Amino acid sequence: MTDHDNRSDGNPLDEYAAQASEELGSRSTDVSNASVGHVESGQVSMRESFAQSVRSSAAYLEDAAAGIVQAGSLEAQDAAMGVVMAGEVRANTINSGVVAARELKGDEIHTGLLFAVNVRGDVHSTISPLVGLAIGAGFAATIVAARVVFAVVRHRLAGR
Repeated sequence: MTDHDNRSDGNPLDEYAAQASEELGSRSTDVSNASVGHVESGQVSMRESFAQSVRSSAAYLEDAAAGIVQAGSLEAQDAAMGVVMAGEVRANTINSGVVAARELKGDEIHTGLLFAVNVRGDVHSTISPLVGLAIGAGFAATIVAARVVFAVVRHRLAGR
């Protein structure tokens, strides 16, 4: 029996998928003036294009839009993205619903929800982790206060 035959309990495509992933890590993909569903490559460059999802170790978006971007590093100029998950983001101007990054640098970044360890530049976020914590604390305080008020009202009504 060969080594492959001994691994009958695993998926036979696992080895192929691992090999393909290694090969993709060194490849570069350039998307220009196009609309694509999914882009996965070692390096992705998108200009005046749209992609539903982008997954790469390094991505560059210029005048582009993407639904979900997963990248080790992302550089963007005048881009719009739904969700960004990256180790490092450098941007001129981006609009995004959610940004999760270890390091975020930008001239003008607008996001709804921001998760970042290090932020530099003009970044506008509707909800940051600190604001989320404040909202949660306010919600918890409201629940506690409502229970106290209901207990006092119940006690006074029972006394009549």
